[in-house]
Order: sequence, then C-alpha cells, then structure tokens
Amino acid sequence: MRKVAFVLALVGCAKGGVGQLAQGDANETIIDGKVYLDAPPEPRDGPHVFNDAHVFNDAHVFNDAHVFNDAHVFNDAHVFQDAHVYQDAHVFMDACTPVQTELLVNGDFESNTTGWHEIQFDSELISSQAPQAGTYGAWLGSYTQIATDELYQDIAVPAGTTSLVLTGYSLVYTKETTTSNAYDKAYVSLATLTETTLETALTVTNLSVTPAYVSFTHSFAVAAVAGTTVRFKLNSSSDSSNYTNFFFDTLSLKATHCP
Repeated sequence: MRKVAFVLALVGCAKGGVGQLAQGDANETIIDGKVYLDAPPEPRDGPHVFNDAHVFNDAHVFNDAHVFNDAHVFNDAHVFQDAHVYQDAHVFMDACTPVQTELLVNGDFESNTTGWHEIQFDSELISSQAPQAGTYGAWLGSYTQIATDELYQDIAVPAGTTSLVLTGYSLVYTKETTTSNAYDKAYVSLATLTETTLETALTVTNLSVTPAYVSFTHSFAVAAVAGTTVRFKLNSSSDSSNYTNFFFDTLSLKATHCP
C-alpha cells in the first residue's frame, strides 16, 4: 500500500505547473517542478569555495610580484646606457684640436744671436751684410780656403706632431767660374744632437747662383722626430779657391700638433 501511494504522489508532482513551489514531505524540496530528495539544493550565492578564493587570479603570484618588471634589474640599472663609456668619454672624437707652434727662436735674426749657436771659421755668422728683410740675416761661407761654418739651435718637437714645415729665403753669390763642379756648398737640415743628419731640407752650391733672394719650403717627415729634441742647423763648406757667399733669412719652422 505504501508503494502505490508513493508512485501516485510522484506522478501528481510531475503534473504541477512550472515555477510553482509544491510542498513535499519533510525531506523534500520542490523547485520549478524538480524534486530534490533528502537534501535541499545548494544555494545560488553559496561560499564558492573555488571561485571566490581565486587561488591563482587573486594571488597574482606572477603579475603582482613583478619579479622582473618591478625589480628593473636591467632597465633601472642602466649598466650600458647610463655609463656612456664611449659616448661621454669622447675618447676619439674630442681628443684633439690641432694647433701650430713656431719652433725657431729669432728665425728672422732681428734679435741678432738670440736663440742661435755659432760655430764659425772666421767672422760672425749673423750679419747686416745682406738681409732679406729687416736689419740682420745669416751669412755663411765667403772663404778662399778650406773652411766650415755652422749656425744652429736645438728644438723640441712636440709629441703628436703631424706636420713640420720649414719656410725661408736664400741667396747665393759666387766668384767660382765653373758651371759643372760644386766646390762650395751649404745645407739646411735637421740632425741629432750629436750631428748625425736626419733630413736635409735645402742644398745650395756655387752652381745655385740667384740674382735675389728666393723662397723655399720643405715638409719634414715627423715619425722619427715627434716627441724628441733635434738640431736645426745651417752649415757650409768651402774649398781653397774662389769664394761663395750663402745668405739665409726669415726662417720659420712650424709644428702642427695636439696641444
């Protein structure tokens, strides 16, 4: 009898309207015609054990910690960008603005022997005899016997010199009659302090006669002399017959270098 009554009750409930709450026995809850036996349905706004805890999303283990982005191990340290080892040091680009320095003292001889050393055979080598400009010039030779003259000064060539240029004027007058043999000679050169010639800028002889002063220019090789002290000199040699006069004036020796 209990079995039949139960079936009838179930069929009767199934015919109830949708959305109507029907009263069952003490252990039944009926919502929308659906029967839940022995336990009420889980409330819609329940604890949400999984969703509300947000174990992954709320903890933000990666995003909130910002292990990489917040620490800025690379970007904030700016090991390369802020150090500017190359750009700020300007080792190459800003290293040098070249300047020119005159290395000769009293190259126009107007202060007479100041700055010069004379090794003369006979008379003074700085003279008012025939200057190219001003009052004084250098006069070598003019002997009728075997003789030598030398006029020099020791100069310090700056380290880093990239150009060493000599300019000046020379005049040659001779009593020699030959047109083929150089008996009397004069030189303008750089030498070591022990008189070993490094480079000759000008050579004139009794065959180089000129009616007036002529200018000359010479660029010395700098690789061997930059950063050293060398001897700039004028020297002459004469034979024992007719004389030759060698005149020099308005000399300049300029070095281009980093200051």
